[in-house]
Amino acid sequence: VWLLKIYAGIMVSNLLSEMQSCPKVEFQLNEQYGEDLSEDAWQYIFAIDLLCSHLKWDWTHDNVISKVLWPSMDKWIKKRKDHESAQSVPDSIIALTLRLIGRLGQIGLKEGYLSAVKNISSVIGLFVQHAKEEDVPWGVQLAAVYSLCDLGSSNPVGIVGTIHAWRATVLNSIPFAVTSGLAEVNSLSDSFLKKEFSPS
Repeated sequence: VWLLKIYAGIMVSNLLSEMQSCPKVEFQLNEQYGEDLSEDAWQYIFAIDLLCSHLKWDWTHDNVISKVLWPSMDKWIKKRKDHESAQSVPDSIIALTLRLIGRLGQIGLKEGYLSAVKNISSVIGLFVQHAKEEDVPWGVQLAAVYSLCDLGSSNPVGIVGTIHAWRATVLNSIPFAVTSGLAEVNSLSDSFLKKEFSPS
């Protein structure tokens, strides 16, 4: 079993480095999702998600989210703040990174690591809150919002609030998938509030 885990870990590392330099990771318009990722990008998400679900949450959090995905987000944000025109990481890769964090966070939710996943959704929530003033590209904003929807059960009330506030500021038309994702998190939020405030 441990040999298989080592092999799976190596495959994940290879996929992550390949994904970050793949020219086929790009945006494409989708009727439901608006500015979505290309099929090649989704293949990376599905493959990494599948391998990580076998490697479990602790490994995924330490080796993928903390070591690879957050640092590449961080680098991208810093470059934009410094107004460096030579983007080291393309916008489409950042959108892919956000969608991947959303998918991988679900592994943590399934395994019951609620507070760890809530920390992740809080960071993405802050990113969404500042997206308009930071002039974040639309495809990246959408990816962050979809990622929040994926992590909805980690903090349903907070995430609903964040997406509503974001929606009130944007000028672009909101894709159907945002509305339906928000409705799902909303129902989680309602049942959470009912539980919190019901007389025991």
